[in-house]
Amino acid sequence: MTPERISNAESFCVELHGLTNEIEMLETMKNRAASTCFVIAQDHHAAMVLLMKNTFYSSSFALLRSIFEAYLRGLWLKHCATEAQANEFFQGTEPPKTMVAEIEETPDFSDSVLSRIKRKNWNTMCEFTHTGGLHLQRWQSHDAVEPKFDEEELEECLNCAELFGAMAGLELVQLKKSGDTGARVLELIKKRWP
Repeated sequence: MTPERISNAESFCVELHGLTNEIEMLETMKNRAASTCFVIAQDHHAAMVLLMKNTFYSSSFALLRSIFEAYLRGLWLKHCATEAQANEFFQGTEPPKTMVAEIEETPDFSDSVLSRIKRKNWNTMCEFTHTGGLHLQRWQSHDAVEPKFDEEELEECLNCAELFGAMAGLELVQLKKSGDTGARVLELIKKRWP
């Protein structure tokens, strides 16, 4: 990763967090649980940028599944769960296995993008999270055991961090009591991906 790319990622992260910090929302268990998932996704985003900056690429890749899962769980809690389900989730009950399908039954997610991302990338994300073969392969050079991540893969990992961090931020600001549509976050996203 070039210093310029990392600097841009840090700036994006700081700007995003500035737009999504200190959200005043209605005090419901759904809102508390969903917002916590979105904030955790944003923490993963910030951590992934920091890890990339310091060339801890394996740890950054290991967070890919975590950021995606935090975002998905937040979506399910916000758009699908009942107050009782949110309370059960908060107490440690897992979301239903149909979580992605339930999210995609809502109008905003009916294009099935989430299930396509999961279907195409879940096994790879798990490989990196659980130190599978794909992860081990990134530590093999001809002569030694050392990190050998492809520049394109590093960029893709950082893009995923930024994308899911931004989408989590958008969902978070939409929980505001004021009825914020997230226009400022959308402007930031469009500035990052014109």
